[in-house]
Amino acid sequence: MEFSATLVGIIIVLLMLVPVAFLIMSTSGKDNKVKKSVKQLSQTNGIQLKSIDVIGNCVIGVDEISKKLVYTSKRNPSADFKIVNMEEVKDCRAKTIKQSEKTLDWVGLELVEKTGKREIPFYNEYDENELSKDPFVCLQTAKRWESTLRPLLKAS
Repeated sequence: MEFSATLVGIIIVLLMLVPVAFLIMSTSGKDNKVKKSVKQLSQTNGIQLKSIDVIGNCVIGVDEISKKLVYTSKRNPSADFKIVNMEEVKDCRAKTIKQSEKTLDWVGLELVEKTGKREIPFYNEYDENELSKDPFVCLQTAKRWESTLRPLLKAS
């Protein structure tokens, strides 16, 4: 009797853990595949990415030696691939749009260039196709990227 109860317990635990483990492995595999394709796209443009992140639907990386920022979307990395020369950027800051004190509608980076502003979204509340994390986690990531990119800006 005890053996069959233990066996049933093990089967129930496996039925719960196997799908969760599969989802985790599947998601991390897709992220690694996107990172690899972005690294290849960057290398064809002469950029060696040291740090690269997947944040929701945004894939972002930086080459600190050539002072180039690369970002694209997770869904279509080759078509949305963009390169920003950080020496031409005047200011970089983490930006949020709040609906109230406890909710964030939009989180990302704002780059101020001579020609205008460029926004890199990490979280968008109103994009139903958005694959995203918690907005406050994205805000912390945006602040980390801001501190990484600020030293690369041209001193003006």
